[in-house]
Amino acid sequence: MAVAGPAPPIRRTLQATSLLAVLAGYVLLLLVNRALSQRVRQDRQLAQAQAAATALEQLPAAAVATAPQLRHHLAERATPLQLLWLQSGVTTILPAGAAFGEFQASSSLIRSAQQQLAVSPGPLAFSHQGRTFLVSGLPLSLAGRPYRLQLLSDITQETQQERQLTLLLVAFAGVSALFTSALLRLVIHRGLLPLDAFSATLAGMSSSSLGTDRLPLADQPPELQPIAAAFNDLLDRLSEAWEHQRTFVNGVSHELRTPITLIAGYSRRLQRRASSLTPEQAEQLELVASEAEAMGRLVTDLLEIARDDAGRLQLHCCPLDPYQLLRELQLRLAPTCGDRLLLGPAPLLSGAVSGDPERLSQCLTNLVENAIKYSPPATPIELGLSQDGDELVWHVRDHGPGVPPAERQRIFDCFVRGASQAASAGHGIGLAVVNTLMERMGGRVLVADPAAGSGADFQLRLPAPRPGLRGGFKRWIKPG
Repeated sequence: MAVAGPAPPIRRTLQATSLLAVLAGYVLLLLVNRALSQRVRQDRQLAQAQAAATALEQLPAAAVATAPQLRHHLAERATPLQLLWLQSGVTTILPAGAAFGEFQASSSLIRSAQQQLAVSPGPLAFSHQGRTFLVSGLPLSLAGRPYRLQLLSDITQETQQERQLTLLLVAFAGVSALFTSALLRLVIHRGLLPLDAFSATLAGMSSSSLGTDRLPLADQPPELQPIAAAFNDLLDRLSEAWEHQRTFVNGVSHELRTPITLIAGYSRRLQRRASSLTPEQAEQLELVASEAEAMGRLVTDLLEIARDDAGRLQLHCCPLDPYQLLRELQLRLAPTCGDRLLLGPAPLLSGAVSGDPERLSQCLTNLVENAIKYSPPATPIELGLSQDGDELVWHVRDHGPGVPPAERQRIFDCFVRGASQAASAGHGIGLAVVNTLMERMGGRVLVADPAAGSGADFQLRLPAPRPGLRGGFKRWIKPG
């Protein structure tokens, strides 16, 4: 099945269509002009032939009884550019006089004209020896004998003038088409400005403004008002559905949080007291506890997203010790990560950093769990801290397949997972929560290639302005 290509821009389509319409109008004008010119020549030829036939028929029979008399009367009404002759059977009577001496019954021009008239009485145009002629024939009776009056006109000069006029019209049409194209470009651009404004208004809408943003109908052109009204109706329905979804996620998350916490707590308590369990039972109990904790983190992430969508996400930012945050993270995750979690040395840092310690710990936990999930079991997960200009950077480095550059921005969107993660379990929520929390704290999250080896370097960055010279440098981190 063939895949349809992208639709061309409306501006280009309108301009091309309008230009083709203009050119088609010029072509039609040329064709009509040519047809009218031919029609005028034919009508004129018929009128001249009819006038000559009428004049000959009005002559007395005694004046047209012999061939010399007929030649004399034909010569009075013929010119070198408009030849008259009579045909009676195989007999051809040409006008007399020195001006018509070159025309003989056996001449190739007369024979060509006779061949044309054998097909149709005309008027018919034909070419002979580089010149253009028009021939026609009319029946008449002279002195009781039937004849056929034939008129041959040389229209070479007239057709040449017509050809030159056609070339001038074609050249004028080309220049006019260029001018029309430039004018159409300006007119179409100005005509589509309301559509550009309409598009810009739509681009400025977001999920957080679904309940408030609406397109003003009075400001839209009549052609766009039905579209704007339909879009406002769609926004109303989307806003209602979004609110229902947000309420549902918030309510379900709250309802699930307590039982999941109880399941995880009782599972860990049973693990500590169940010394009589078989290895298989202990493994199953460990699986229940770990899955309950994972569900708890998922519910927490969903709550954070719901609160942010509702504008109720609360942060408690304060000055913090960034390295101590990593130490506590390592100790807390040691039971599940074992010796895979490596903490780098504490660097000397300048500048104060402020953030929500609980949210930062949540972000680092999500990054560590993501690294463990997508890196080989025997490889370490490295935690580090550095300073990049006026930003403090927490590092979570793994030795997995890494993240392709084309996906390094998309993986932080909600419910989006990278191509390399398709075979692993996940919901596409953890990194989206990290991105949301870091943005609300005035920071950012990004992924980069590690300094050496394969894998990925996930970085949490928060502003850490350096103090002025008067205040000196404040050391937040002490070695060890």
